[in-house]
Amino acid sequence: MDTFPLFRNVFTVVALSVTVANATFAQNNPDTSSQLTVTAQVRPRSELRHGAFQPLATGEKPAFLISQRSRITLNYRHKNVLSLQLSPQIVNIWGQEALTQGAGTNNGLAFFEAWAKLRISSSALLQIGRQVISLDDERFFGALDWAQGGRAHDAVSFQLQKNKLELKAHAAFNQNYAALYGNNVSNVSGSLFSSKDAANYKWMQNTWLKYNLDKQSSFSFLINNLGFQNAQSNADNSAPTYFTQTVGANYFHLGSRWKYNVSAYYQAGKNQQGVKTNAYLVAANVEQMLNTRWSLTLGGDLLSGNNADGVLQKSNHAFVPYFGTNHKFYGSMDYYYAGNGHKNTGLGDAYVKARYKPDAKWTLALATHQFVSPVALKEGTNELSANLGQEFDLDVHCNIHPYISLVGGYSVYAVTPSARFIKSVASSNTLQHWVWCMLNVNAEILKLKF
Repeated sequence: MDTFPLFRNVFTVVALSVTVANATFAQNNPDTSSQLTVTAQVRPRSELRHGAFQPLATGEKPAFLISQRSRITLNYRHKNVLSLQLSPQIVNIWGQEALTQGAGTNNGLAFFEAWAKLRISSSALLQIGRQVISLDDERFFGALDWAQGGRAHDAVSFQLQKNKLELKAHAAFNQNYAALYGNNVSNVSGSLFSSKDAANYKWMQNTWLKYNLDKQSSFSFLINNLGFQNAQSNADNSAPTYFTQTVGANYFHLGSRWKYNVSAYYQAGKNQQGVKTNAYLVAANVEQMLNTRWSLTLGGDLLSGNNADGVLQKSNHAFVPYFGTNHKFYGSMDYYYAGNGHKNTGLGDAYVKARYKPDAKWTLALATHQFVSPVALKEGTNELSANLGQEFDLDVHCNIHPYISLVGGYSVYAVTPSARFIKSVASSNTLQHWVWCMLNVNAEILKLKF
């Protein structure tokens, strides 16, 4: 059977459907206005890392650096039917570029987002291009705004919102011609993928459904499929593709005095190494507004993992929150699911958070984490404790101006022998530290209607 005419026919039907739907919607919504908005962000951040990401090994010196995000966002909207967004950005370390820029210098300019959004009906949108995928509380899909580069996907998304129902579906197919085909975009054969300096997946399909029970409560459901391939060369035609499936469910209540949510995720299929996977994540937290200034949050997460006891694993039980904003959940020092690995041992995290907002200008937040291992840890013949230590995070936020804020923090981690073992650090001080300060200038510099 010749599939190309079939694909052409399907494409033609879809194109005609979108055109008809777009024309019908435009006739019923005679908005003739266009709008262009330009915003600029400059966000330098200084950090003293005396044990961030992992314990600072005995004899090592702490790191100090200043990184910066410089981003311009152009958003164009035409009538009610079309939106375009372009977000070029540069992420750099101060001093890493020469003081004088020569021809051909790679200064790190890239697009954070570059997408077109087409409204095909009063309740449906089609978005194509490099875009942020942020779902629920960003436990599995997040924008990762803390990272200077952020996170965006090259994808197609369909979005539907009608009454109490909201649906988002995403699909992506990635290639890496730079790593495998000499960056020849006119390559005539081959469809292999390598994750070297590229996205970590080749295929992605995702469906997210949210139902609002009322103005304060909602349920959401997630089904995600990821396809991993890591060919070593363009002749590696036997490179397999492994698929991992993740399903999740969330309940959120966002009241004026009480906020709480419960989340559960399950992973199956095969991981990136082709090992059969059976893993889970469960999380819950509750926040109470004690008064107009104080709030208190109690919560906990449990992510399954693999035993670190020297015994060969026949199956994988390590849950991976592939695209989550993990800095938000598992401690500001990024020991888990962010900075580097921890032997796939999973994590138990019990936390208490307090927030104090005396006025519109100032916010102070304190978080304490007790980390534990949910699996057996064994270093040689020595069985280790499940206690992975405690982390304390203090953050201060000051709104200097509607466009300017100053944010900073201090974190300390009390590590244990078990924490050093899973982070592969032979010896270190018990107390590890991290200090940071960030200026965020995010201004709307142009807004035109025509």
